[in-house]
Formats: sequence, structure tokens, C-alpha cells
Amino acid sequence: MMKDDGEETHNSAGAQNSDATNNGGARTESSDSAPSGSEDHHPAELESTGAGPESVAAFGAGPGAGGVALSGTAENRRPGGIVIVMAVIVMAAFIGLLAYSLLTRETMPMMTTTSQDIAAPDFTLAQLNGQGEVSLADFSGSPIVVNFWASWCAPCRVEMPHLVDAHGRYAQQGVTFIGVAIQDAREDAQAFIEEFNVPVDAGYVMVTDPDGEATIDYGVGGLPVTFFIAADGTVRTRWAGVVNRDVLDQKIGELLTPPAERG
Repeated sequence: MMKDDGEETHNSAGAQNSDATNNGGARTESSDSAPSGSEDHHPAELESTGAGPESVAAFGAGPGAGGVALSGTAENRRPGGIVIVMAVIVMAAFIGLLAYSLLTRETMPMMTTTSQDIAAPDFTLAQLNGQGEVSLADFSGSPIVVNFWASWCAPCRVEMPHLVDAHGRYAQQGVTFIGVAIQDAREDAQAFIEEFNVPVDAGYVMVTDPDGEATIDYGVGGLPVTFFIAADGTVRTRWAGVVNRDVLDQKIGELLTPPAERG
């Protein structure tokens, strides 16, 4: 990691649940590490604000070039009045579930000091290839890249080839890649996997979160979002927005760097 263990936001469209979000106040990153196709990218290191930790679900600015807000996607996926009505109903149910969960369960904190570990929430989800369920805990002891995506998410389609490429280069170094499809029909998600030749047979884990529990626990309000989790099970970076080769190399490199060697 460049400075501290931290959270980075890059034009991901998040659901607004808190006034402590980046309302245009984050700094712009240099172009050499910025994903192509996005206008600007706003990293935000995990720092203590003095007000105590806040839920990751409260994170996120408005929709940007690098991300898609969950609340604005369902209506655009399929034409037709009936489909739109059904999408509105599904979205209302999701928002209700999100609100209920934020009031009744603990989500991963967003703000913390650099010395405080952020434990990655465990989940157990069904694989999209029909090979049963997997849990995050199954990969304990190895660095993990968890990417939340959907087939209807245009920025997700931009970054998927970079994730597949990174898997090919880092899997032999013990890095596990997990893709979590949210708010997506199984057949659409499977078609996405086939389109981008995601190597599920070579260990790239692709699962679905139909009930939104992992989505809520990780505070995902927009897509795409990628979490870089160290071998000790702590989240080192939350990257909201498109990831490219430079971003993946930097963040995975930080996961593979022994703590004693990190600055």
C-alpha cells in the first residue's frame, strides 16, 4: 500500500446513506494509475475522524463515469412496462432490506485508524457454475480479491478483462479471486462469465448473492466495488470504481508484501 491501509474510491456510484461521504471532496489520482474511460478518481485513505467508525454502507458519492448506482440500473436493463414495474418492486425490496439490515446488523466499518484491523465479513454463497457453495473462510490464509459486479453494469464489463488477466498472473502466487454477482439473473450472470472467458475451472470463483446479505455486509451501494483482503483476513483497500492492470498490480502487490516491509 502506498501509505496506510486504506479505502480508495474511484467514481463508483454509491447509495447515499450518510453525510460523511465524499461529496466532491476527495483528491484526484494521477492518470498513470487511473482506469481508462473514467474522468477522475477519488482515493480516500481510511483515517480516524474522531467521530468513531461509520458503516461502509454509508460510503459513496453520486454516480460517476467509473461506476453505476444500484438504484439506477434495474429500469435500464430490460424494456417494457411490466419489467419496469417489477424492477421497481425489486429495487424497493432491496432498499427496504438494506435499511432494515443497517438498523439491525453490524456492517464493516468505513472509517478507522491505520493501526486498526478491519475484518472482512464472512459469507457463504452458491457458485454460478453449480458446484455448490463456498465461503470466504474457505480461503483463509491467502490474499483475496473480492469483486462485486453485475452483467448489466457497463463499468463491470470494462474491468472484467483486467481481473481475468490478473488472475492468470497472480493465482500461482496464492491469490484468490472471487466475483460476487448482485441483483442479477443467474442466466445473465452465466452468460457474462462465458463472454469474458472467466476461468472458473482454473480457480476463479464466481458466486451469486441473491438475498443481498454479502452486499449489505460489505456496504456495497454501487458497482463495481473491489475489496483487497490480506492473508490475515483484514481488508486493506476498498476500491470503488473500475480497476485496471495498474490498480490491480499495485493493490495485489501490497497484499503480497510482508508487513515488516511495508512503509
